[in-house]
Amino acid sequence: MSRLDEIETFVSIARSGSISRAADQLGIAKSAASRRLSDLEARLGVQLILRTTRRSSLTEEGIAFLDRAELALDALNDAERAVKEERAQLSGILRVAAPVSYGLSKMEPVFTQFMLDNPQIDLYVDFSDRQVDLVQDGFDVAIRIGDLPDSSLIVRKITSVRYRAVGSPSFWQTHGNPKTANDLSTLPFLRYVNLRRRDVLHFNNPDGSPGKISPPQRVRASNGDFLAQMAIAGLGFMVEPEFVVDQHIADGKLVEVLTDHEWLGLNLYAVFPSTRRITRRAEAFVDCLAKGLGS
Repeated sequence: MSRLDEIETFVSIARSGSISRAADQLGIAKSAASRRLSDLEARLGVQLILRTTRRSSLTEEGIAFLDRAELALDALNDAERAVKEERAQLSGILRVAAPVSYGLSKMEPVFTQFMLDNPQIDLYVDFSDRQVDLVQDGFDVAIRIGDLPDSSLIVRKITSVRYRAVGSPSFWQTHGNPKTANDLSTLPFLRYVNLRRRDVLHFNNPDGSPGKISPPQRVRASNGDFLAQMAIAGLGFMVEPEFVVDQHIADGKLVEVLTDHEWLGLNLYAVFPSTRRITRRAEAFVDCLAKGLGS
């Protein structure tokens, strides 16, 4: 029999004043209640309750133990109640690391909706293109785009990110519109440096055959929006995610080329630390993210 069952039985006997009444309250046989009390007293090495044919009464040791036992049971009940309440309504601080360009252009509506749906949540977001240390920096979840290196992190794919080859109207006027991806191999390239091996551009031709080029790098930077401004200024072409370039294309500042080619894009992931339990806040947020952004 567990220690908890023994203690609950003792408290019930002490409060009701009778082993029989305690057994009825607990839904067990009188002999089982008596055995639990005897086992508890044997383990403690003291008599807690004096039994008579009419009534049970506490010894001095029983009175002292009852106070502590009731406190322990109340604390356990409070803990269970708190967990149940948390399941009913999320609360606490959610700490998220997100990439700058994608976070600001695509994730803001998700953050807003999540906060409206969960009024007891407080939010901290670190918008940065650096790969944070989730454990050391205390984040619940990080949102990352790219090929993830092998690690012990827990990963969930959210969606795929499509890439487009773009340059300014003046850039294509100067260098000519490319007919194939190989036509870009000698043109100045604006490279995003936070992804592995992005100096090599992989693609699928219109017939599905794979290819790759390594154009000369004129500008390298760790922020896609900065590179977009360089492209708008005519300094080179770039192959960047649609969330970086789509608005500039719509405004006529950038022109997409080789639309019949498929540039091998990357995936968007939610990454959790593996050294601690994933919080329900983080799980719920990623569910909201997948619903809002997933395809």
